[in-house]
Amino acid sequence: MTASAFDTQVTNVFGNHQLRRFNYAQAVAEGTEGAFDQSVLGALDQSGFVVIENALPGSVCDAVVNEMRPYIDATPHGLHGLGGTRRVGALVARSPASHHMITHSAVLRLVRAVLSEQQLAGDEVAIGDRRGKGEQGFRYPTQLHLTQIIDVGPGGGTEAMPHQLKLHRANGMWLHDLQSAHLDPQLEVMWALTDFTQDNGATHTVLGSHRDDPRGGSRAFAEPTLQATMAKGSALVWTGWSVHGAGVNTSTERRVGMNINYALAVLAQEENQMLSCPPELARNLPADLQRLIGYRQPAAALNYVAECQSPSDSVLQPDFDVLIPGAHGHAMERGVDGPGLAPESDGAFTALIARLGAAKAAAIDADDLERALRLKKTISVLERSPRNLRNSR
Repeated sequence: MTASAFDTQVTNVFGNHQLRRFNYAQAVAEGTEGAFDQSVLGALDQSGFVVIENALPGSVCDAVVNEMRPYIDATPHGLHGLGGTRRVGALVARSPASHHMITHSAVLRLVRAVLSEQQLAGDEVAIGDRRGKGEQGFRYPTQLHLTQIIDVGPGGGTEAMPHQLKLHRANGMWLHDLQSAHLDPQLEVMWALTDFTQDNGATHTVLGSHRDDPRGGSRAFAEPTLQATMAKGSALVWTGWSVHGAGVNTSTERRVGMNINYALAVLAQEENQMLSCPPELARNLPADLQRLIGYRQPAAALNYVAECQSPSDSVLQPDFDVLIPGAHGHAMERGVDGPGLAPESDGAFTALIARLGAAKAAAIDADDLERALRLKKTISVLERSPRNLRNSR
């Protein structure tokens, strides 16, 4: 049962709920972003969903679609359980314009409140023997979890092209039962890159379903849904416990959205961001975005590389390669460590550089560019004097 697209209120087993909407552009213009943040958080806490209107100009949405168009057009319909729909990811690497959405300040502040600080009712941060709401110095680390264009074509979700992925929650993917953990592990965002209407399949929501008991319970699936209609440049936000699903596109137009999800950084990502945006691409990103997609150590020794290095000190360095001895860059002490990669005598060192240079040229001639790049990095590591023990002449 679907409530009217123009009726933002619904009564169900979870109580009386309203899909509330807040105008981001207006809050910025009025200098009331603090109050805006509190209102958005309160609405999300109450109903499990909230709409941020006018979050970005439509021109940014158009830029994302234009950058992703070659990938969308090269992807078949019907993948991943949505009939008549094309789903395409790896937006960090493929669409610079999407970074405006991924790093949107209001969304990231909400991520901090909901995930890092567990500010929603019934949730808590549990680190060591301390329990409670998060604050500075007592927060969970978070990361980007998923990026995906969802392009629903005419007829998507109809009997001819049915959606296999029905109403669902997203928090079951980690296998471990998190229902009693007093934890929100994930926050989901759907950006409207085109207008979302009732006819073109706006997302269905079950308001209040994040309060099911248990949190992954079945009561929500028998309750009425409300479609989250919204204009291009707006964003629908919901928790990982909130029941939702794609709508049916009965129009003649394509409905294009962008799903951007965030999760606790101690959990595996749904879309592996470090493979979707490998180091040779990630090293050109702003440092904050590098960290957000996972090139960081979120806690203690988690996520180190090779010789106990952080990603920023290893794979994000232009000449790092795990197969090159000494590429770690740690200081070496003569008489204790070593002998290191570089020969100590200048003659042997020069000869080694020459051999590697010749091998690189041969690899290029053979069109073995991966080997040529590794040889280039090896030469670079050798020539960085702080990283070798070449002292004698």
